[in-house]
This record gives sequence, structure tokens and C-alpha cells, in this order.
Amino acid sequence: MKRILSLVLSTVLLLTGFSFVFAATASADSFDTGKIYEPYYILVNADTPTKSYRGIEKEADKQVYPASTTKILTCIVALENGNLDDMVTVSHNAVNFGRGNSLMGIKEGYEYSLKDLLYGMMLPSGNDAAIAIAEHIAGSTDAYAEMMNAKAKEIGMTHSHFVTVHGKQNDNHYTTVRDMAILTAYALNESPQKEMFREIVSTPQYTVTSGPVDNPQLTNSNRMLVDAPVTETLLSPISCLYPDAIGVKTGDTTKAGKCLIAAAERNGVTMIAVLFGGTIGDPEYNDGWNDQQKERYNVRRFQDAIALFDYAFEDMMKSVTIGQLVEKGLQTEFEVTIPNASQEDSQGGVLKAKADLSMDMTVSVMQADPDKDVTDIKIEANEMFTNIYAPIGEGTVIGSVAYVYNGKTLVSANLLAERSVKEGTAQTGIAPVEEDPSDNSPAVITGELIGDANAVSLNPDDVVPVSETGGCGLPDNMKWLPIALAVIFVLLIVCVVMFILYLRAEQKRRRAAARRRARQRALKTGQYSDRQ
Repeated sequence: MKRILSLVLSTVLLLTGFSFVFAATASADSFDTGKIYEPYYILVNADTPTKSYRGIEKEADKQVYPASTTKILTCIVALENGNLDDMVTVSHNAVNFGRGNSLMGIKEGYEYSLKDLLYGMMLPSGNDAAIAIAEHIAGSTDAYAEMMNAKAKEIGMTHSHFVTVHGKQNDNHYTTVRDMAILTAYALNESPQKEMFREIVSTPQYTVTSGPVDNPQLTNSNRMLVDAPVTETLLSPISCLYPDAIGVKTGDTTKAGKCLIAAAERNGVTMIAVLFGGTIGDPEYNDGWNDQQKERYNVRRFQDAIALFDYAFEDMMKSVTIGQLVEKGLQTEFEVTIPNASQEDSQGGVLKAKADLSMDMTVSVMQADPDKDVTDIKIEANEMFTNIYAPIGEGTVIGSVAYVYNGKTLVSANLLAERSVKEGTAQTGIAPVEEDPSDNSPAVITGELIGDANAVSLNPDDVVPVSETGGCGLPDNMKWLPIALAVIFVLLIVCVVMFILYLRAEQKRRRAAARRRARQRALKTGQYSDRQ
């Protein structure tokens, strides 16, 4: 019995301790920058690329070599100054490369579309494609480098100078990780050609349609988008796939080290991680190793980018109640005109409907600036009425409303009639609701918000009132808490029952022991009798 009681108590304590540990780890702690392998790095929000997120940066303004991440600038200059349908004739200079170069595989004398060449430059990091592009647009690589420097200056890259169009080593070709974050943010968010740039750098594979018949299949070198293939020397590649990844570019030379500019987007927030200098000065790295031996070094930059993105996105997640949003001005009442309301209706057929929301309900939102008040947010209230004809009873569902930010529905609810409306003949002086230009504009609250919920149908038949959900209003990462508490409560009851049983058994044992001792004393004194 003691063993059973001890086991029950130990289980209860273990589960209780686990619950508190889980709750503690659910919140984001400060990021351990000691985990980052690369000596030069910065993490930024693409909307504020000059400022590191939560101060996560190291040697961000030190002059470094960019290697093939240079091609981000080469690409954006080409997109803004060329035509994707242009046909480009490949010169001898564009294919005059020896071993140790990443190439698209274009052939001298053939014509390729500028679009195909851009994919060939950005996905497999083709140096040959970069030269062909530069010669087509500017006449020479030197002239094109001047265009690159002018663009860099225009967008605020104050510590960079570019000499080559592909990033091959040149001591006068340099940048900083902060400048490259500024460049990448411009290419993704501000350039007139940002949509095409995003499309190119986020493409896992691309088939060339111009040039000779044996067109190459291009594969992106970014392992956050594409797993490395199994080869004779790389039998077990480490997967670094990241569902939120949207590019951007890798780089690797002896002096630059292993470089990566990665971007990821979640719920409308774009984060950029620039990591340069991997393997520089690392005595354990050996260029003579085969691919399998090098694998843990090749993937480190991708793993570090993933760790940075995971931290940032988790750090941005906040919880807020509907009541808090209502206090900030969230619209919960809406008006609709009932066209066939009785002419004796005191409100002239105008009916107010209220969103069936629980003020205690909690929603999870992504706050792009974690230092801002989570209630200082902007939400659109998109209402839709599906029942606008009398008779209508008080409390009747006459429509639904979805609270949306940036295309993401945070929560939806039924719209309930606040009063009854009697049926009458159609009134000519009341405009139908679909033509009502008055007060049906979305509600707006100032600030920034990014929703975390999936979109919900606006059909009122699909909208479940908050009172019927049975939910506890907890964010997704806390849904385990009610179950854990229920388990603990049941175990406590079991513990109490077992303890009561134990006390009763102990009481019986003591009584039996007392009777045995009394019998033994009686035997010794000769007073014992079987009649007792």
C-alpha cells in the first residue's frame, strides 16, 4: 500500500512539474547568439533593414567579401533596366571559366532569354549567366559594375563597393552584412520589380526554355528551399527545408567563407538573416574532405538562419482578448436596413446587429514590433448580412462578421439582431442593404497586427457562436493546459481515495496487532480462554 501511495504521489508531482516547465518554455527567451557559427551576421525585419531585430548582430558594419550574394544586386539592376523577353547572345567571355566556378551551363553563340539567364544566375549561381546579362545590358562587365555601385548608393548601401558582377574574389569588391540586408529588403519590398525578384529567388527548380535543345534543369542552391541530392560522396544529406523560406542567395569562396542571405515570411512579416564568413579561420574545416565530411559545415549557415527565424517569429507571437480589442475601438455593432419592415417600425426599418463574441476570448497575433502594445493594432471588420427580410426576431442570426488583418481572419462571429422587426409592405423610401453607402465601412484600429488564425467562412451557418465553442480562450501553444489540469485533478482525487483506504487498512492492522498482543499477555498469565 505504501508503494502504491508513493507511486501515485510521484506521478502527480512529476506531471505538475512538467506542466510548469512546459509553460515556462512556451514563452520566448532571449536568443543565445553564441549558437551562431558565422563571425558576421545580422537579423532584420525587412521593413526596418538598418536596425537589427532585438540587437541580434555581430560585426555588422565590418568590411567583408560577399561572394555570390553579389548576384542579388546584379539581378535587381537587370530587372530594373532590362526586358525579360530580350534575347541575349552568349559571348566567349561569358563562358571562359575554368574549374571551381558555379555555372548555369550556357553555350557560346546561342541565344537565351534574359529571364532564363536570371534564373540561371540566381538558382545554381551561374557566373556565366551573370556576365552574359551584364554584357547585354551595359555592354561590358565594368560598365555594369558602375550601374551596380550607383544603385547601391541610391538605396543606402554606404559601406559597399562592387567590381565584379558575379562576386568572384577581388580585394576591392566588398560590403557589410548590414548593407546586404538593406539591399535584400529593397529587392523584396521596394523595387519596382520586387514581385519578379521574389518569384525568381523562391523558385526551387526551373526549366530553361531558350538556347539549344538540351536545355538544363536548374536547381536552387538554397537548401532551405531544396534538399541536396544524394550522390556518391554525399550519401545522407542533412535536410534544412523551411516552410516559410522565400530565398534569397548563397555564396562561397575561400576568402569570403560560406555565406547566406536568407529571407522568410510568416503572416505578412518578412525577416532577413545575413550570415557571412562561415569556415573562415576554422581550424577543423578541411578543403580536402569529401562532400559527406563537409556536410555539417555546408548546412550550418542554413541551420543558423532557421534558428534566427524561429526565434523571431515566436518572439512576435502575442495573445490578446477580444475585450481588450473592443476597449481600443473594435467594432462589434453594425446596421442594416430591412426593406420589407413594417411602416410602423419605430426605427424606420434600420436594424442593429451585434457580433456574438466573448470578451474573454483570446486570439494569437503576430506583432511585428514586439516592443509595441499588443492592443495597438489595426483590424478590419468585414460584415456580411444574409437575412435582411422581416419578420426578424430578437437574437436571430442575420449575418456574420470576420475580423481580418492582411488577409488573415483572426476570428469570426454571428451577427445577432438586437430587436424584433415586423413584416410590412415593401417601402420605397428605404434603400436595399447592398446599395446602402452609409455606415458599413470596416472598423479600423491604429497600429500593426498580423493574424495567426486560418480564414473562417463568412457563411453564418458555418459560424459557431463563441458560447458554443467550449474553448477556454487559450492561445494554440497553451491548449494542453486544460487537459493537464484535468489529469492532475483526477490524480489528486485518486491520491485522496488511496490515502483514505490506506488509513483504514492501517487502522485495521493496528487493531489486529493489539488483539494479538492482548492474547499473548493472557497466555502468559494463564487467563486466556477459548471463550474469549
